[in-house]
Amino acid sequence: MNPVLARETKERFRGKRTMPWLLITWILAIGLIAYLLFIIAREIAQSQFGLGQALASGFVGRFLFESMTLLVVTAVVMVVPGLTALSIVGERERQTFHLLQVTQMSPYQLVLGKLGSSIAYFGVLLIAVLPIVALPMIFGGTTFADILVAVASVVLLTLMLGAVSIWMSARAKSSRGAVAMSYAIAFVIAFLSFAGLGAEYFFAFDDRGNLPSDGVESVSALINPYFALASAVEAPLEIGQDRFFASPYTPLELHLYARQGAGGAVDLGGGQVEPGPIRIENGRLFVNYSRPPLWVYTAAIYAALIGLGLW
Repeated sequence: MNPVLARETKERFRGKRTMPWLLITWILAIGLIAYLLFIIAREIAQSQFGLGQALASGFVGRFLFESMTLLVVTAVVMVVPGLTALSIVGERERQTFHLLQVTQMSPYQLVLGKLGSSIAYFGVLLIAVLPIVALPMIFGGTTFADILVAVASVVLLTLMLGAVSIWMSARAKSSRGAVAMSYAIAFVIAFLSFAGLGAEYFFAFDDRGNLPSDGVESVSALINPYFALASAVEAPLEIGQDRFFASPYTPLELHLYARQGAGGAVDLGGGQVEPGPIRIENGRLFVNYSRPPLWVYTAAIYAALIGLGLW
């Protein structure tokens, strides 16, 4: 086992921050939020006209799943940079960095050990609330595959932010600078990219206020973890009765539809109109991809950032 990983993992898990009361508080907080989201979802389902009991249960489950996954992504953005930004610069300030340099470990082993120990602690917090995140499966509307895809998306985001924060920690001259730069990059990727998406849409509309028929590609959305999560979970994009009820993913799905050129309308007959272009498989409607799903690009960008940050 990596000596740095072994030593720092023991230090973190033996510290006061990993006392049982902290885990209990974290689990209770997430559980309370999940219960509040359940109440909101139930009220929305009951207020929908003609929503049957089976469909209402599926809607509640889907609403809870989407809300909890977005909450976990937000937690990653807010916590991971703070856990990893002090990894290297903290050694310099404590004047212990030279002790690491004289060991027989390579710089790559040192970096991986620091990254692993930083992410391990947050991993415990995620594992502790994983049963709560999986509760929507009881109500229906979500599958085990959706849970796996969401977990994979969160893990990739965690590794990317951790690697970038290690990069900032290695280059910063002070702890304050490392933390500031790490959070600045995380906020640009997760939050300011929404503003960039709005600006790109502003220039994408033509004189008649229409979007291009072949879809809208946005660089800002490609780096955004929320769009990547929705794209991965919802791929392939499906159009169904449940899509007409608002859910936490709805604002994200609107861009995913527009990105594929699905902003028009197709008359299916009998007064039924669906966004197009579409394809029908086994009586279900899916969006025809005019370009690869968004999550493919995001995964490639994050993988490149991980490699660059570690290098």
